[in-house]
Order: sequence, then structure tokens, then C-alpha cells
Amino acid sequence: MWTVILLLVLGAVLLWLASRLTWAWSRQLTPLRGTIVVTQRGSEVAPALIPLAFLALAAVAAILAIGGWGRRLVGVLVGIAGLAAVWVGIDGLPGVFATHPVGYPLSQVVTGHALAIVAGLPIVLAGLLIVRNANGMPRLGGNYQTPSATRRRTNPDTELWEALSEGSDPTVDPTADPTTTNLTTTSTQLDDTRPNQ
Repeated sequence: MWTVILLLVLGAVLLWLASRLTWAWSRQLTPLRGTIVVTQRGSEVAPALIPLAFLALAAVAAILAIGGWGRRLVGVLVGIAGLAAVWVGIDGLPGVFATHPVGYPLSQVVTGHALAIVAGLPIVLAGLLIVRNANGMPRLGGNYQTPSATRRRTNPDTELWEALSEGSDPTVDPTADPTTTNLTTTSTQLDDTRPNQ
């Protein structure tokens, strides 16, 4: 479980970082400066980077909350998201080399694309682990039971001790009228205080 969570968080963080780096350039003609080179971030060139990062984080909550076939379905979707991240990193990279402006550092663009590719790999691995170990991973709240369900499963002999531990009197009928009980108790106490004749 923790391995899957770490892989998904790692992939989401790398995708976010990739979206902040330079991915491409565009040449724009201005009246005063002539042709200038404008940088474009990953979030502008590949808008899918941020949604894929959020999907990886949402998968963390999903695998903690559900189990069985639902968890396997989440694993398949996570694997597809990882492959999509790899594809986004590869797509358009040849065109970047073809339109590379002279004197502009090519390493920044290559780093952005490579980071997206690297980010997709742990997400794909997390998806495979989810599908393979869906039944073996714990589920958040899987051992929780409502108080009434817990009481039904307890031994009747231990209910008295549990009631005492909770601070209630197990000998008092909860459906009885409390005023009648108080009157009976007061009457008994008065009888006990009378002197013996």
C-alpha cells in the first residue's frame, strides 16, 4: 500500500514540475523589436499534465476507500494515466529539435519532456501493483463497525462490564420512567433510615 501511495505521489509531483518547465518556443513578430522568441511552459504546450497529476493524487484516496473490483478498475485507470503522461512527454519532442532557435538552451526543453516521461513510469508501475495486489492491500475503515453491530457480536456476559466501563448502570432498564425509579429508590432509602422497633 505504502509503495503504491509513494509512487503515485512521486508521479504527481514530477508531472507538476514538468508543467512548470519550458517545453517549446514560438517566434513572434513585434513592431519595435522585430522577431522575438517566446518560451512556452509545459502547462501551455500540454494542458493534460496538471489533470494527470490530480488524477494520480485522487487515485490515492480511491484505493484507500474502495476494494475488490473497484480497486482493480482504479488500477487500470492509473496505468492508462501513466501511459498518457509518457505519451505527452514524447509527443512533440521531435518538432522541438526542428524549430530550435540558435543560441537558446535546448537542455531546458529536453528536461521538461523527459520529466513528464519519467513521471509516467512510476504511475504505470503503481497501476500494475494495484491491479495485482488489489485484494491484499488494506482498506481504510475496513475494520470499522457501527456501535450497534459491535454490540450484537459481543458476548452477553461481557455487556455488563462494558456498560460499567462506559459509566452507565446496566441494572437500570433504559425504557423505564426515571421519575418512578427515583421515587422507588427514595422510598427504599426512607425505610432503611427508620429505627428498629
